[in-house]
Amino acid sequence: MEHFKANGKLLISGEYAVLDGALALAIPTKLGQTLKVSYSTSNSTKSKLFWKAYLCDESLWFSANFELGSLNLLTHTDKKLAENLQGILKKVTFLNPEFLQNSKENIHLETHLEFPKEWGFGSSSTLISLLSQFAKVNPFELNDLTFKTSGYDIACARAESPLFYQLVENQKKIEPVLFNPLFKEKLHFVHLNQKQDTQISVSKNYKNLKLDEKWIEEISILSQKIVKAKNLVEFEILITKHEELISSKLKLPKVKDLYFSDYEGSVKSLGAWGGDFVMITQREKFKNYFHSKGYKTILSFEDVFLQSI
Repeated sequence: MEHFKANGKLLISGEYAVLDGALALAIPTKLGQTLKVSYSTSNSTKSKLFWKAYLCDESLWFSANFELGSLNLLTHTDKKLAENLQGILKKVTFLNPEFLQNSKENIHLETHLEFPKEWGFGSSSTLISLLSQFAKVNPFELNDLTFKTSGYDIACARAESPLFYQLVENQKKIEPVLFNPLFKEKLHFVHLNQKQDTQISVSKNYKNLKLDEKWIEEISILSQKIVKAKNLVEFEILITKHEELISSKLKLPKVKDLYFSDYEGSVKSLGAWGGDFVMITQREKFKNYFHSKGYKTILSFEDVFLQSI
């Protein structure tokens, strides 16, 4: 039996801008996804791949069976998910032609999410990382062939600490960084429980915007300053400035203006506007404030981040 683990991710700074070369601050999360691989004797002429995917409450949410070699889909509980998985597996075999070939045994793959799927910590990026580990292929190459993200999420999947991530002349620059602010107990993460349609449409609109080198540079400088912030006041000024820069570029209102205009602390979008989580800075009775507005999931810095000190 083989076991593999991939971390989840949160993007603290550089959303959207990271696609155009801005320096982004990304954090691997404690909770991610695991893959368990086992084998059994095949009773037929053609071996099979049995796939089962479990949620964090250990309930089975998806399964599919494939014929090894051809990867023909045999059975499934969700056709669209099964076809997407089939496409990813075929890309894996493109990168490693020997993967899943000539096996005389059945292969059983079980994935287990460690976080609620709706949190958006990276069910796709962790899957790419897990399959890459098992098949011994480059996860960034597999990502480029499948989900085509900037790659910061792939970097987080195997990272041991926070990191700076930047695309420089088609190269991925990854630098471990110490992000362990003295005021970390004042930082919290609130799940918005929003539909994904918004962030998808915003991402599409961003891709149509004209490249602005000065704006990219400003975002990069803020990413560096956010890591070095000496106190909460300085940190709040920096993340508010970051929100203003993204807002001006996207021509969209800031998340605080939309939902939390009367909150005294700072509120910053993470990863994508209309995304899953926002980062907030603590004020007195902050939990009462967010609970009263219907936001029940509030995570602390220590709850979320995989931190190597």
